[in-house]
Amino acid sequence: ERMSSCFVPNGASLEDCHSNIFCLADLTGIKWRRFVWQGPTSSPILFPVTEEDPILCSFSRCLAADVLSVWRRHHTPGRRELWLFWWGDDPSFAELIHNELSSEEDGEWESGLSYECRTLLFKAIHNLLERCLMNRGFVRIGKWFVKPYQKEEKIINKSEHLSCAFTFFVHGDSNVCTSVEIAQHQPLQRLGEEHLSLAQQSSSPLQGEIRRQLSQFISNYFTYQVSTHS
Repeated sequence: ERMSSCFVPNGASLEDCHSNIFCLADLTGIKWRRFVWQGPTSSPILFPVTEEDPILCSFSRCLAADVLSVWRRHHTPGRRELWLFWWGDDPSFAELIHNELSSEEDGEWESGLSYECRTLLFKAIHNLLERCLMNRGFVRIGKWFVKPYQKEEKIINKSEHLSCAFTFFVHGDSNVCTSVEIAQHQPLQRLGEEHLSLAQQSSSPLQGEIRRQLSQFISNYFTYQVSTHS
């Protein structure tokens, strides 16, 4: 029988099947370790970020070595934690971990994966995805990763500037999966010195409003950085 030229897909063909869910890893055999650092208990909440910070220094080394890692603040003032996750042989802790950090807890798949540990693993995977996307020119706005347009780039091929966000979950006993959400946001460009110069030179009554919004944006940015990386 000849197939009709106006054939409508009914989902019975692989060409009609699409998915935004991907399997990232199998938790079987995973190991983890928690390191802690007790800083000054009188330190302010918004402490300055420096290269000498033991937690951030170790976290940066782990990211550079592609070791799944995440850090967070503890409810004890001045105390912070760094969690590492890996499979197979142990990473070189002597090269990755600052000497002021101490190991307080470790575990492996056979001993079970608590809800807290699983949540931190998801955040560690998200950190790795974020690093990969940042290296490809994306920026993060809230939960979304967006690729700004270059200064001279025309807004034509929007398919190269789609935004994406990730949600993680465990399927079955041990499969870590992610659901990828795709959206089309308004075109973005990175602010440069030329934009700030134009705003300062403008005699438009909007100049004050632009300055106010920039100040608010910078304030919100630093507040967001502290809240999402703690």
